[in-house]
Amino acid sequence: MADARRVAVGIRVLTAVVAVLVAAAMIAVAAATSEEGEGTTVLVGTLDSPQIVAVLILLGMIDLAVLVFSLRATRVAARVAVIVARVAATGAVLVAGAGVFLATFPTTIVSPLIDDDGCDTGYLVREENHWLSSSSSLYRMDGLVATSVASIWNADGGMPFHEGAYGVSDENGTLRVSAASVVETVTVPELTGHVPECGKKRPTYQAGRPAPTPTAPTPVSLGRAEAELERMYAATLAAVPGAVGTDGRAVASSAPTRTTCDRGASQSALTFAFATEDNAASLEKILATWDAAGYEVDRAIQTDIRFDPITTVTLRIADRSTIDGTIHGTITSGCLSEQENIR
Repeated sequence: MADARRVAVGIRVLTAVVAVLVAAAMIAVAAATSEEGEGTTVLVGTLDSPQIVAVLILLGMIDLAVLVFSLRATRVAARVAVIVARVAATGAVLVAGAGVFLATFPTTIVSPLIDDDGCDTGYLVREENHWLSSSSSLYRMDGLVATSVASIWNADGGMPFHEGAYGVSDENGTLRVSAASVVETVTVPELTGHVPECGKKRPTYQAGRPAPTPTAPTPVSLGRAEAELERMYAATLAAVPGAVGTDGRAVASSAPTRTTCDRGASQSALTFAFATEDNAASLEKILATWDAAGYEVDRAIQTDIRFDPITTVTLRIADRSTIDGTIHGTITSGCLSEQENIR
């Protein structure tokens, strides 16, 4: 019994010491932050003042829970009170833990700011990811106290300073800082009294040239599309020699039919149906012919599609052997002007 009491007393003394240390740390963080004014924070690793306070609160709640769970009681009322206190302490730890998780959830990285010559500028950059965007804050350090001197908002969610995608140039005692994620540059004063450490390596950022705006292809004429349509129809028949139409005769070439679209444009179409000794194998040969001609591939319900976005010629073909014993297909063009306006 005496040993148990000694253990309990030791735990209570230890929790009291921890509580004093946690309180002192919180006071120190608050004092260091408030003394330097707005834009300052205590920076330990990647944790700033609010995050440090959240972690200290969690430690304080754990310390309190240890103290509560060390309590013992003999009377019924006292036991009930101890149980209630333990439940409350457990809840406080869970709430404080959730607070720490929310405070430290964003991905945060701290990197030294290196100029284009590979020298340490004395500044630190703290980057924090916010889902679809991120921020890069430049700090001047005084021990553990960091003073914000500039901020950059990265709309693409990247971390250019961690990735080395930035540039730092010295112009008459002023550092011009640019990042790949933004067009603007920020300027910060060169730190006086700072002895730079050179020989550091990082990728040197150079702004890339803007990508050229793609030029839309000039629409082809209906005549050109019809010529391509007739060519591919002839290639289709050549792929299945001996094919016969629904009338039992050999299939011959035919001309496409034009229909009028809106605004003076027209569309051409050619429909065919024929049978071969092996319709399934013939369909594969036809599709292979269109594939070899560079047509893009698509498929609808029980229908194979081949199309060319430039000439607008499209094939829709299906094997209907189980219905009427033939292969049915349609070759069409888009709605095009009859005027010759090809490049």
